[in-house]
Amino acid sequence: MSDAEPPGPAVLDILVEVLGESADDLRGNPVLATYDWNSITSLLALAQLESRFDVTLDLRALHAARTVDDLVGLVADATGSNATTAPH
Repeated sequence: MSDAEPPGPAVLDILVEVLGESADDLRGNPVLATYDWNSITSLLALAQLESRFDVTLDLRALHAARTVDDLVGLVADATGSNATTAPH
């Protein structure tokens, strides 16, 4: 993934895979608690996000994330990107 690419699409792809939900569902209702977002799925997402973006994310910040956009913002901060929302 290039540094210039915004993280939103890749974060959404990872959440689609980890949660087993469609991108449309996650866009329509971006609240993670609506889905099977628990300690296991959040750690699976963490591992994939860190691998995909070659960053280390703060576990407390990850657990504080409540929406898809919160996660996109967390990754954007870690990568230095200015894109902080998921693609719509």
